[in-house]
Amino acid sequence: MGIHIIQIDKARFVCGLFWQSLSRPRELHREAVELGRKIGSDLMVVRRDQSTAQAGYAQSSDGAARTLYSLGAAVSKTVAMEGAYYDGLLQPVHNWLAALQLPDGKWAYFAVRDANFLPNGDFAGTKEEVLERLYGDYALGGWNVVIGDESLAGQGFHNFNARRIESLLPHRKDGSLRIFRWWRLRPIAAQRAPEWRLAAGVALAVVGGALIFGWKHWQARRQAEDAVLAQQAAVPAAVLRPWVEQPLPSAAFRACFERLDHLTPGGWRLDEYTCTRGQFSYAWSRNAATVATLRDAVPQAVIDPTGDKATLNGALAVSAALPAARGEELLAAPQAIEPLMAQMQSLGLSLRLNKRAAAPVAASIGQAAAAGPAAPDWQAFGFQLDAQGVAPQQLAAMLERPGVRIEKISYRGMAWLLEGVIYAK
Repeated sequence: MGIHIIQIDKARFVCGLFWQSLSRPRELHREAVELGRKIGSDLMVVRRDQSTAQAGYAQSSDGAARTLYSLGAAVSKTVAMEGAYYDGLLQPVHNWLAALQLPDGKWAYFAVRDANFLPNGDFAGTKEEVLERLYGDYALGGWNVVIGDESLAGQGFHNFNARRIESLLPHRKDGSLRIFRWWRLRPIAAQRAPEWRLAAGVALAVVGGALIFGWKHWQARRQAEDAVLAQQAAVPAAVLRPWVEQPLPSAAFRACFERLDHLTPGGWRLDEYTCTRGQFSYAWSRNAATVATLRDAVPQAVIDPTGDKATLNGALAVSAALPAARGEELLAAPQAIEPLMAQMQSLGLSLRLNKRAAAPVAASIGQAAAAGPAAPDWQAFGFQLDAQGVAPQQLAAMLERPGVRIEKISYRGMAWLLEGVIYAK
């Protein structure tokens, strides 16, 4: 999504900067310039809030100019200084979302996690575009407050703070806007920029930057989950169950998301990310970047002979054996399927099922050969579930039921698709 320029009072502001964190406190300007050159930007602003530092980037070829001020930098500074009301108190906020109507009828959107803008957490668009993003990010959880136009007060956001854009900008005693020079975009020292544009980087960041932050927040609450597993009991081969050797949904999700760290390497677009059978795989498209930028970010990537596609595969750190699952009590099919189906329907999701033919179980050593394979005493129902904006960690908790296993997790086209099986009596 490109930049948007808006005039407030006598100053002209810009939304749509591409934000990146800085890590060298004594060399912030130099680090910001170096990073700007690397991503092909020629304008930048540096912000420091709550012991963090970031640089926001734009390009003059997109309409940005040295005369513009960063609206995101100005608003975030006000929030950092004033705090916000949540849990009944006015206190500092490090994780917040904002949807604010602008004087020209457009809406500005800001997403700040751990006092840092998400890479794509600064843009302006129509009300519909902004609210779609707001609902999607809000579903990830972990936000202190939602700041927004008073018309959004009835949307059900917890700790909602009604504010107008004008109230989030400092004013002089005479009511005029007070401008700080550090909000203004600065030129990056002249150097020929790569052909791929910053706007492409902003669009690419949408694939899941927020999902990673939301996942880390959820992951901390699930660490003790596998501590209850006990020593495997000896079970005859005739009664072995396939779910015994498959990870629980929470473990499958956790292992998959731990490897989701190459969203937009070197400006390449993520086409698909998949986790299945203990393996993860990425597929990217060049998207006007270069082979060199990808190789710098992901040295192990396998680049297609055309130079326009690339992949990466590897093993997931997930335990395949679940000792406690040997004693897992399966539910009857209606009890296993219908409550889960109803829960998904309440979220507007469709759980698509298909009955699987259960393969005969090999006979144990003590059985007579003539007896043949043992008939399974369980049923298997394959399922597909399109998350449609529901946070993956929320689905992981819902799927943590007896006999439910995840076989494949896919991210494609900004949507998550889950495939698995429900085992039942």
